[in-house]
Amino acid sequence: MNDPWAFGWTQLLTIIGFAITIVIAIGGFKSFGRWRREQLEGKRIDIAIEALTMAYRTKFVFQNIRALMAMSNEWEDMPKLEDDTDNKRMQRGSFYAVFKRIQRNKDYFEGLWDLQPKFMAVFGPETESTFLKVHQARRNIEVAAQMLYDKAIEPERTDSDAATRKMYNELRAHLWAPMGKLTDKGDEVGKLLDEFEQEIEAICLPLLVEFRRHVPK
Repeated sequence: MNDPWAFGWTQLLTIIGFAITIVIAIGGFKSFGRWRREQLEGKRIDIAIEALTMAYRTKFVFQNIRALMAMSNEWEDMPKLEDDTDNKRMQRGSFYAVFKRIQRNKDYFEGLWDLQPKFMAVFGPETESTFLKVHQARRNIEVAAQMLYDKAIEPERTDSDAATRKMYNELRAHLWAPMGKLTDKGDEVGKLLDEFEQEIEAICLPLLVEFRRHVPK
């Protein structure tokens, strides 16, 4: 005769096995969820560091682009005009040099465009407005350099009237920060760049401070 308890013990052991499997599965899901959160948090940290690095680099890049002094080798490949003289080339060269400097910093601007969508994905699409400030600063410089370059080519364009003088002073202020003292608006480009750095810091620094608090010493 079969043992009447045999089936019962087998069933109990099966139930215990299922229970253990469920506990392990739940623990695994929790571990996986924790791992995913850690991965996402790590990505946020990486992008925050990259953004802060880019923000601090911005200052040096634009200081180079907006440097007052332009060397002759910065416009040696500038197109020649029929009536060119050394003095005329020097006048145009200071504006042409700005384009050369922007080109020399191509890797920075490409890096900025690469960073922007990643930053928006992690910290919210509204952060696009922060990056637009750098793009606007660059655009202001490019437009100012082009208009002043054209003015140097066509000397018949006079700036004798007050409105035109004001406009050209504002254009020069876009190129060179010290010229902001001559305008009512001041250094608009510099303000845009300062706001970019400050807004990136406001988003990223608290995250990094919190991260450092939890890093084992």
